[in-house]
Amino acid sequence: MENPDRLETFNREIRNKIAGKRSPRRIWVTSLSFCLRRAALSTYLGTFKYERTGEMLLGTLLHRWVQENVDLEEIEFEVPLEYGITDGWILVGRADAILGDRVLEFKLKGFNQENGLGSLDEMEEPSKIWVEQLNAYLNMAGLDEGYIYVFDRDGLDFRHFKVERDEEAFSKMLGRARVVINGVEALEQGKFPAWIIPRYHTECESCLFKPICSAVDRPWEKSR
Repeated sequence: MENPDRLETFNREIRNKIAGKRSPRRIWVTSLSFCLRRAALSTYLGTFKYERTGEMLLGTLLHRWVQENVDLEEIEFEVPLEYGITDGWILVGRADAILGDRVLEFKLKGFNQENGLGSLDEMEEPSKIWVEQLNAYLNMAGLDEGYIYVFDRDGLDFRHFKVERDEEAFSKMLGRARVVINGVEALEQGKFPAWIIPRYHTECESCLFKPICSAVDRPWEKSR
């Protein structure tokens, strides 16, 4: 006996959820700036929302502070963006703000290695990762210009840096997204994507998936 259409749809959705799938399946812009194996595991297991760091939480407070203290009719905060990668997969992100035809990103200085100690005046340029992410939002939004606002740890001062849309750099990010897709597909076939290596050598220490990866032979560690 065949199931009614709605029941079959329900059954299919349950099967997809059990398999760790989404329709369409999402890859977050921020995950592509770091280890792609981690991004693949996070996407496959659906753990991205549980991987927030203390820096991310402080960033959320900064965004909220800006939103509560800026009174402009033409500004929109926490703008969701998406871009189709391939059939069944989309790149997603959330721009901190869009002011007219400019995308704005708000960052805190002093919480990571690239933007550590030192005054804002000594900062010659923003983190490459920040530029990479803002450029993705520009391409996803179809806009040409954005600004990275960097606040000091106390929130008492800030600087802003202009970023222009770079389609070639965005194309490279989409290539990284495809690596993640290949990694997820390998996991679904019962194969561990050992061929994906960390982008930065310091990433593994605080990674949620370190115990999993430690159980896998990683030849690049032998060469260190």
